[in-house]
Amino acid sequence: MHHLRPLLLSLCLISLFSVLSAQQLVGDWTFHPNYTLFRNAENYPGHKIDPPKSRFELFKTLGPPLYFHEQHPTQRLTNFLANENIPRKAFSVELWLLNHVNMPVGATICLRQPKLGEQVPWLLGYYQDEVAFHVSNQKGEQETIRVKVKQGWKKYWGHLVATFDGNDLRLYLNGELLESATLSGPPAIDDESQIELAGYFSHEPYMEISNLVKSCRLHAGAIQLDEIQARFQALQAQVEQGALFPDTLHFNAGPYLHYATQESINILWETDQMTTATVAYGTTLPLQQEKRIEQAAYIQEITLDNLQVGTPYYYEIRVEAADGQQMSSGLLTFGTAGQENDPFSFCILGDTESRPHINHRLGEMIWEERPNFILHLGDITDGGKAPHKFEWNYEYFTGIVPVASRIPVFPVPGNGEGDLYWYERYHRLPSPEAYYTFRYGAAEFFMLNTNASAELVKGGKQYEWLKQQLAASQAKWKFVAHHHCPVSSDENDFGDTWKGATSTNGDPKFDDLKALYENAQVDIVFFGHVHSYERTYPLKDGIVDAENGVIYLKSGGAGGNLEDFAPTHNAYSGKIQRGHHFCKVDLFDDQLTLKMYNLEGMLKDVFELKK
Repeated sequence: MHHLRPLLLSLCLISLFSVLSAQQLVGDWTFHPNYTLFRNAENYPGHKIDPPKSRFELFKTLGPPLYFHEQHPTQRLTNFLANENIPRKAFSVELWLLNHVNMPVGATICLRQPKLGEQVPWLLGYYQDEVAFHVSNQKGEQETIRVKVKQGWKKYWGHLVATFDGNDLRLYLNGELLESATLSGPPAIDDESQIELAGYFSHEPYMEISNLVKSCRLHAGAIQLDEIQARFQALQAQVEQGALFPDTLHFNAGPYLHYATQESINILWETDQMTTATVAYGTTLPLQQEKRIEQAAYIQEITLDNLQVGTPYYYEIRVEAADGQQMSSGLLTFGTAGQENDPFSFCILGDTESRPHINHRLGEMIWEERPNFILHLGDITDGGKAPHKFEWNYEYFTGIVPVASRIPVFPVPGNGEGDLYWYERYHRLPSPEAYYTFRYGAAEFFMLNTNASAELVKGGKQYEWLKQQLAASQAKWKFVAHHHCPVSSDENDFGDTWKGATSTNGDPKFDDLKALYENAQVDIVFFGHVHSYERTYPLKDGIVDAENGVIYLKSGGAGGNLEDFAPTHNAYSGKIQRGHHFCKVDLFDDQLTLKMYNLEGMLKDVFELKK
C-alpha cells in the first residue's frame, strides 16, 4: 500500500505561523463544497468544517450588491464577523484560491457600510487575471492597486494577501510582493461596517464561493513577508497532502464504490491521517458483518465478497487514527449485479476534469435515476498525474463521491491521468487495471487504455487482447469503452474546420480498432475526450450501414471545458449537442434505450436498438 508523505512539514509550518500571528488573527474561515444528495441519501461522510454563516439566523438585510468588474455577485456571505472584532487601524486579509475553469470568475472580500451604498473602507478582489486591493481612509482619500497576474502555483493556486499598516498598502501573491502604494490614516470604519465575501460566477453555472475560495483570514495588523511565506508553504503542504480541511480528521477521497459484480464490490477511501479501519455491512440493520484493516494507511481499499446476487446492501466505514480520533462514513448503500437476464441500467460520464460543481449536479441527476453503475470514459482529472494529486481530492472526489459512495463506477483512463499513478492507487480493477473486461447482465464491456496508442494497432498488446476477448465473448450485447475519439465531428481536434482545414473526423491512430469493432459486431463504442455529445448512425467502413454498422457515441460532457462542432453537417452524425450532460442506458433482453440529458435535466437525445 502506497503511503503518502507525512504531515510533519505541514504541521511544523502551521505551528510556526500560528506562533507568529496568533495574537493578530481575528478571523479564520475554511471553505469546501460539502456536497450531498437528497432526502434519505443526504449524508456527508465523516468530519468537515462548515463555511461561515451569518450571525443573524432568522432574517437579515444584505444591502445593495457590490458590482465588481461590471459583474453582479451571484453569491454573498455577510455578517459572519461581529463588528467589534473588525480591525480599526492596521489589518491584513488573505484569500487562498483555486481557479481551474476557463471562464471569467471572481471573488471579493471587503468591508461594507450598507447604509452608504457603494462606500467600501477596504476590498481585496480577484477576477479572471487581475487582483485588486482598495482602501478608503477617514479623510475621504482612497488608493487602489490593480495588477494583472499569470499562472499560479501548480498552475491554478493563488495565495492572495493584502496588508495595510496605516500608511502603506501592500499586495502579495504566492509569497511575493506584487505592488505597494501609500495612503495615510485609518480606514473609514464605523459601527455599521460589516465583512462581506462575494462570488461572481455568472459565466459559470452552479459554481459557488467554496469552489473558488478555499480559505480566508483576517488579521489585526500588517503581517510581514516571512509570515506570509510561512503561511503559503503551510497551504502548499496541505494541498500536496490532498487534505481538504486543516486540523480535522476527514475523508479526502471516498467512500468510492467501483467494480461491482454479482458477488462482490470494491470500496476505496482516503483519510488525511493514517488510519486503521473497519467496514461493517449487511442486508439488514443493524449491520451483522465486518471486515477489519489493521495496517494503518492513508489510502485504504477493500473487496466485500461472497455477497448475494442482485441484492441491496448497507455499509459503513469506521476509521481510527493513531491518536485515538475516530470517524464514521455514516450509513451508505450499494447493490450487487443481478442475474444474466435481469434488466439493468447504467449512466455514462466523460471528462469530469476540473468542475466539481458540474459533476455534482450531474451526480444528483444520476442518483435520481438509480442506475446499477456509472461508466466513466476517462479524463477523470484535467491532468491529475503524480504531481497534481489535488485534482483528485479537491475536484474529482469532491464532485463524484456523493453519488459514487452509493453507485459503483467502472472507469477507463484518459490523457488526464495518462501516467496511471493515481488512477491505479485510487482503483482496484482486474489486472492490468489500465484495461480490462467485465460482464453485467446480458452485456460485456471491453475497457481500453487509449493513451497507449501503440498497443492498439494490429499486433499490439491491447489490440490482440481485445481481438481474443471479443471472439470469446458469448454476451448478447458487446460494448467498448475508452477515452479517445475514433469518430468525431468536432471543430478543431482533427483539423481546424474554421480555418479551411479538412477534418479527419476522428483519430486515424484508431483505424485498426474501428475495423476490429465492426468485424466483431460490437454494438456501441463509448468514448469522450472531446467535450461534447455526438451519436453516429451505425457505421461500417465509414459508411452508414443499419444492418452491420457500429454506433460511435461520444459523451465528454461532464466538468471539462466545453467544445464545439465543425460548421457543416457530417452525414454519419445522428445527433450532436454542445453542453454538459450525462447519458442513461436501459437494457432489457433484446432492447436497448439510450437517453441523453443536459445539465438542466432536459432530454436532448433518445434512440433504441433491437436485436
